[in-house]
Amino acid sequence: MENKKELNFLDVIGKITPKTKEDEGFEKTGDLEDKECIYDICNGSGRIKLPEDTRKMVDCQCLIEKRLKQKLKNARLSQQFFNKDFNSYDSETKAHLFKPFKKVVEFKSTTKIKDELNEPVEQFVKRHYDIVEQNRSIQDLLTSYSEKNLKLLNENKNPANLLLFGESGNGKTSFASVIGTYFLQNNKKVYFSTTQDFLDKIFSKTINPKQIAKDYDVLILDELFNEYHTDSQFAKKQLKEILKMREELGKITICTSNGNPKDFSLLYGPSIMSLINGTFFLFMLERETDARIEKMHNKYDDFGL
Repeated sequence: MENKKELNFLDVIGKITPKTKEDEGFEKTGDLEDKECIYDICNGSGRIKLPEDTRKMVDCQCLIEKRLKQKLKNARLSQQFFNKDFNSYDSETKAHLFKPFKKVVEFKSTTKIKDELNEPVEQFVKRHYDIVEQNRSIQDLLTSYSEKNLKLLNENKNPANLLLFGESGNGKTSFASVIGTYFLQNNKKVYFSTTQDFLDKIFSKTINPKQIAKDYDVLILDELFNEYHTDSQFAKKQLKEILKMREELGKITICTSNGNPKDFSLLYGPSIMSLINGTFFLFMLERETDARIEKMHNKYDDFGL
């Protein structure tokens, strides 16, 4: 059982968010696991009487937190992102915006395929993108991105997708997950999956991609470019279809990848690259040290090693 937390009654009232149909569903089905109040305020009922009007009842903060934990579980997001926001992470990660040129300098048609295969990544990037250095921190960038997209969703306007790419250990999955948590906290439906697992579920008919495209405000596909490809081009066809459907429906898609724009271009081809360049903000993340190794060093310190 969790230790009781201290919380001012007025703080509880101040954090109340509107209840959604999903919230009501949790309570009816009993999916909210913990029946006790960690703040020792509501006796586990999840409801509090207002001091100024005892006839009115409001949700206790413990119930709001239980709902979020259940939403994280349903969204397939790790519980470690409960109570995490962008400021929970250090500012060592730097972001570089890859802004696609409207017109690309192409190779001669007779040698195009060979030249593109042999072209260094740096040269490919220079031909296709204007790299815009970001003066703001990654926390500010992603907070602004999330808040703006939430506003667009609420106004039924087309939001912007996001692709975070770069080497392993720079926080791509964590940042994408925190964005997902932000939208859950704001009563939006989120679906998180690795790209390979998502495609496997489509292949086995465990999930219906059209239903996913329609039902979820935010789809997070982790480890794009790591999925398995066959001669049937099943993966490419499904990715193209889901990206197109979600763009048409005005939904947000967020991807993370260890690949780079040249990798994406060679693997996915012009059609999917048009969707990526035309509907996604592309941010390359980089940091001097591996974030996972840094966390491990903190554990060394905790264990006195």
